[in-house]
Amino acid sequence: MEYRISRALKDTPRLSYASGESEQRPELDCGEGINTALVCEAARSAFERLEFGLCTDYPHGTELKDAIVRRWGGCVEKSQVILTEGSAGALYLANRIFLEPGSAVLGGASLFFEYGTDVRLHGARYDEVPLRADENWKFSISRFLDAMSPEYRLIYLDNPHNPTGQVIPLQDVERIVSRAAELNCCVLVDEAYGGFMDDENSAVTLMNRHDNVLTAQSFSKAYGLGGLRAGYLTLPASLQGYAENLSNPYVVSSLSRRVAAAALRDAAFLPRLRQYTQSVKQKLFRPWKRLSLAETCGTSDICMITHSSAETDLERLFAERGVRVISCRGFAGANSVRLRVPAAGDADRLLAVMEQIDEAE
Repeated sequence: MEYRISRALKDTPRLSYASGESEQRPELDCGEGINTALVCEAARSAFERLEFGLCTDYPHGTELKDAIVRRWGGCVEKSQVILTEGSAGALYLANRIFLEPGSAVLGGASLFFEYGTDVRLHGARYDEVPLRADENWKFSISRFLDAMSPEYRLIYLDNPHNPTGQVIPLQDVERIVSRAAELNCCVLVDEAYGGFMDDENSAVTLMNRHDNVLTAQSFSKAYGLGGLRAGYLTLPASLQGYAENLSNPYVVSSLSRRVAAAALRDAAFLPRLRQYTQSVKQKLFRPWKRLSLAETCGTSDICMITHSSAETDLERLFAERGVRVISCRGFAGANSVRLRVPAAGDADRLLAVMEQIDEAE
């Protein structure tokens, strides 16, 4: 039988650094960008109190949406929140709202290749504004604004940026949002790592004065709750009906809703996490001979490290020394890796490995 597979699916290879498979743990895991350093005790306590009855019915409770609205202090209403399977589910839902064959998206260059893949699976085109090595991979607001045009149906940004961990200032995000409004275009901001930047820098805070902003949020990264598979999309109220036509109202389980809501109610956790992360990450900022750090933010738990030799497989050098990192092939080259800031107790060990690599001929 000849299967009549979607042409876009047949023509779009999947690029990803996440295999989804269980592998032997390295001696020091600085790979996936989830918070493994601090535990949100409110979430752990809620998990320990879960009752079996939560498994027997479909999830109808509103406690998670209520907690999201409270968390953002009135920037969004409950009708503007759609629960999703992690932030990736929010991104894919936004694409389903806007994209069709022949449309186009403009995005900032990112290591999260899955987003561009999903765009192409809709038969749409995905164009990137690249970051440049000669600018130390810093986001360029001027070059991004210059690339915007009426042909784009959607604009995509990740903030903080993956893999560099840099934060795009809110005023620059708002400049993009304002320009997009002139072009009759919406802006989708992927804030999967948003918990590692100040709340005041979130695009959610723009929703009261702009009607073309959507954000994707996750409980996997800063809260360290990847196993919940919980996230949400915030969007203009005028798009609510379209999103609900496409989404599954039961996509986040009652168990996950209970734990995620408890995490949000712990208002002190994220500020404490950011302070902790910065105290560890600052140890990486030192003069190196062959290694360099791309533009980054001190409070975000990821950064990109590059070896001066373009022929160096930096991921392999770390792996040989028992440290797991994520290769930046396809973004900056095999001589660059994304590194997650480790727990404080592992910082000296990581630095020792970096020193070995930096000194090696």
